[in-house]
Parts: sequence; structure tokens; C-alpha cells
Amino acid sequence: MEFLYALDYYHWILLGLVLLVLEIFAGGAFLMWLGISSIALGVLVLLLPWVGIHLSWEWQLVLFGLGSFAAIMLWRRFVRDPAPTDAPTLNQRGAEYVGRVVTLKEAIDDGVGYVSIDDTRWRVSGSDMPTGTKVRLVALHELVFAVEKVDV
Repeated sequence: MEFLYALDYYHWILLGLVLLVLEIFAGGAFLMWLGISSIALGVLVLLLPWVGIHLSWEWQLVLFGLGSFAAIMLWRRFVRDPAPTDAPTLNQRGAEYVGRVVTLKEAIDDGVGYVSIDDTRWRVSGSDMPTGTKVRLVALHELVFAVEKVDV
């Protein structure tokens, strides 16, 4: 426990760098925020003596905990609640086709058939229907469209 009395700015900066390196290998963006908090505390411990304030090891640990908690909460807020976009189907191949009416190119037998949309052949699932039936693409799940017959 005596090492706690000798905590200095370079300990916090070194801990922060170690956490950032561990983040590279571990992934998940969790350790990065602890590392940033540790480096920020190291800079604070370095600068405060110039204004006549010395932080005891207890206060350093409390500030590290609070800084880590605040950094993680900010990260979770911006990652979990992304800003709305004008292209909600971006990078969701086929999602823009849901709701479209197309013609079956191959009959649906045993719940599986195929349609052509633009230049792509898509697998569809639904009740059995003959080739040439007009169907509406109602949902997309793992690149297979669920379809329903359109009454003409």
C-alpha cells in the first residue's frame, strides 16, 4: 500500500497508455475511455501543483473513478443513441425494396421461390404461388424477402 502514497502524474499517464494499447488488442472501445480518463488525470496531477494544490492518492483514485464513469456514460450516450439519418437503409442491402410489387420469376414451391429486381435475383419465401404472380415484398430477413400475393 505504500506505493499509493507515491502516485504521481507519470503513473497515471503510463496507466492510460497501457490501457490504450490493451484496447487495441481487446477491442470494444471500453478500455479506451479508462485510458483517456487516466491520461487526463495524469495531466491534472502534473498541473495542479503549479497552482498550489496537491492531490492525495485517495482523491486521485476518486477523480479517476469519476472521470472513467463520466467518459463511459458519454460514450454510451453517443454510441447507443446515434443521430437520425436521412438514409436509414444505408448498408442494408435490399431494405429499400420492401413494399415494392414485383413478379415471380420462379414459382414458390415449398415456401421458396425467386424474383428479379433490377439485375439481381432474390430469394423469396411465402405461400406457394405460380410463376408470373404479382407479389408484394413485405419484409427482409437475412437477404430473403417475405412476400404476399397482390390482388389485381
